[in-house]
Amino acid sequence: MTTRIFKGLVAASYTPMHEDESIAPEVIAPLVDYAVRQRFAGLFAIGSTGEFPSLTMQERKTVAEVYIREAAGRIPVIVNVGSCSFRESAELAAHAAAAGADAICAIAPFYFRPETVRDLAEFIKRIAPACDGRPLYLYHAPGITGVNLPMSEFVKIMLDEVPNFAGIKFTNENLCEFERCAALGKDRIQMMFGRDEMLLGALAMGAQAGVGTTFNYLPKIYRGVIDAFEAGDMEKARSFMELSHRAVAISARYGLASIKVFMKFAGIDAGPMRSPVGRLSAEQENRFRRELSLAGLDGYIG
Repeated sequence: MTTRIFKGLVAASYTPMHEDESIAPEVIAPLVDYAVRQRFAGLFAIGSTGEFPSLTMQERKTVAEVYIREAAGRIPVIVNVGSCSFRESAELAAHAAAAGADAICAIAPFYFRPETVRDLAEFIKRIAPACDGRPLYLYHAPGITGVNLPMSEFVKIMLDEVPNFAGIKFTNENLCEFERCAALGKDRIQMMFGRDEMLLGALAMGAQAGVGTTFNYLPKIYRGVIDAFEAGDMEKARSFMELSHRAVAISARYGLASIKVFMKFAGIDAGPMRSPVGRLSAEQENRFRRELSLAGLDGYIG
């Protein structure tokens, strides 16, 4: 297996919804077209931004199919098949592979959690054969799953025992562990960083790609970070990161629902998030938009 090397910004994709919170597959085409125009390095479909725990199995399959179909080879699609059931994950992985996904990702089970690295490895190993040779990543997000095991130990096991293991979507602040994993994998795997507001630190530790929600609506900021870093202009790179921090802090005040509202400000209405996530009122949306403007972010949205 040859692992695709992603370079740059991989957008964590939305699952668009109608007002009644049913999925809206017809909105996926404009989301993909937007991603292509923005020159994203890939799409990470049906992850946390895509509300995967709130979707049914059939909805997840439908969304995966439409993302892959609309991408049509113009942009690679990574499909998250994470579930607390390895059987569900394997079924979703087989479906994604058959639909033409470029890569597959699985998250650590987050209800009955693995207690050791070996437990986690055995869980992910049961999904690997269903990928039909497609690259398989682990989605490491201990802030969500509560599973915070040593990833360097996990990488060693997977490199030895799983031929299609491709790397980790590393959504954690531990940059030392990130670098250790990257050094272990060398040319065989890719570590993709998943904490948007720490992208510059990850680049300094060798990251070639990030996977992020805020990339969707603030691509100019993050391309600015990467371009300045590659040019050796750290002051400029830090100034772009400070813009990211402003945006993230404002969004956080409005809660999780704000990530879809932010995308509406960028030009695409992906609808509400599904319950139990609430909604912003029209007044809150207007206030949110004003705060972004007052923070000097108008020129960076979309």
